[in-house]
Amino acid sequence: MPTKWRGYLEEARKSGSAAAYRHYWELCVLLGLRDGLRSGDVYVPGSRRYADPAAYLLTAEQWTPQRAEFCRLVGKPADPGEALAAMTDELHEAVGELEAVLSGGDGPVCVDEGGDLVISPLTAEDVPAEAVSLKAELTEMLPFAPIVSLLIELDKRTGYLDCFTHASGKQTRTPELKRNLIAVLLAHSTHLGLTRMAEACGISYDILAWTSEWYVREETLRAANLAIIDCHQRLPLTAVFGGGTLSSSDGQRFPVRGKSTSDGHPRRPGAVDLHSCHRSACHLRYEDHRRHET
Repeated sequence: MPTKWRGYLEEARKSGSAAAYRHYWELCVLLGLRDGLRSGDVYVPGSRRYADPAAYLLTAEQWTPQRAEFCRLVGKPADPGEALAAMTDELHEAVGELEAVLSGGDGPVCVDEGGDLVISPLTAEDVPAEAVSLKAELTEMLPFAPIVSLLIELDKRTGYLDCFTHASGKQTRTPELKRNLIAVLLAHSTHLGLTRMAEACGISYDILAWTSEWYVREETLRAANLAIIDCHQRLPLTAVFGGGTLSSSDGQRFPVRGKSTSDGHPRRPGAVDLHSCHRSACHLRYEDHRRHET
C-alpha cells in the first residue's frame, strides 16, 4: 500500500464510512496493479505490451548449449566463481584508486569540509582537428536528400511500406496510400502531429487520421522495421561492425515541458517519458519501447 494513502484509509476507518474505506482500498489496488504492470512484476498472458519479461529470455535448455560460445564472444569466464573473483579484484582496485584521489584533495572527486562527497562535472573531450576535418570531408561527399525522398528510395529497396496492412485485412490499396503513410510516419516521428502535418503537406487531417488509425499499429511498425533491418543486414558494410549475434539495451528519461499533446498523448507538466531501445552489435535498432510516466 502506498504510504501517502495510509492516512486516507485510517481516516475512513475511524469515520466508520465503509464506502469510503472500500473506495480507497480499490484505488490502492489499482495503483499497485498499474505499477506492477509497468515494472514487469505483474504480467498479462497473451499480451504484447504487458507480457511476462521472462518470455524474452532464453530458457535453461536453450542457454546451456550456447553458454560457452557466448562467454567466448564477450570475453567472460563461464565459471561464475571465477567471474565473481575477477569483479572483486576490479572493485578493490577501483576503490584503491578512489582513495588515492580523495587523499589528494584536489582531484575531480573530493570530500568537502562537511564530509560530503563532491563529484565535479565531466569535462568535454577535445576532438582532434584531424577528426573534424575528416568529418567535414565525409559530409561533403554525402548528397543532400530530403527526408521524403529518402523514405521513397528506402521503400523501393526494402518494400517496408507494404508491411503497413489494413487492420481489417482488406487487400485493396489506393495509389495514394504510400504517400499518406509517409506523411503519417513523418508526423509521428517528428512529433509534428497530424494537424500540423495536414497544414504542411496539403493532405486533409481526416485522411491522415484514418490512415494512422487503420494502418499504423505496433505490429505493422515492427514488420516494417524488420524489413529495413533485413536489408541492412545484407549490406557488405554491416559485417564490419559485427555478426549481429549480440545486442545492447539502454534507456533514457525525457522530462516533458508544459502540457504536451503534439504526439496524441496529453500529459501534465513535469511528466517524464521513459524511452528504451535495443540495438544489435551491427548498430541495428530492432526494438523500441516508450512509456509515459505521470
